Amino acid sequence: MPNYRLFRLPLDPARVDAVRDHFDALDEQRETFEAGLELENMNAEAAWLDDDAPALYYLHEEGDDYPADIELDDVEDPAIIELSESHHGLFAEVAAEDHDHPEDLEELEALFAASVRD
Repeated sequence: MPNYRLFRLPLDPARVDAVRDHFDALDEQRETFEAGLELENMNAEAAWLDDDAPALYYLHEEGDDYPADIELDDVEDPAIIELSESHHGLFAEVAAEDHDHPEDLEELEALFAASVRD
């Protein structure tokens, strides 16, 4: 049964456009991103931007064996490595000034989830 986790990352208001640009570019790298999710034993990841807060919300749908016991050195596809580094690096770059990512990452309390996936 998948495990759902919802996170909230407060953003630096001056970096909201960088967040938009990054996620717009991810659409062109969808296959690489999905291959990375599969390596991590994650079923899906989705993100939403709240311009008013500003904050980035993202949902992990984690598989039963998440997180995978894998190091970047073990990944053979250089495109996955590059995308992983830029994707995770973005969060540190765009976080609000008083927020230390990932140590201060806010996980929202899960209230309910249902899925027909195995």
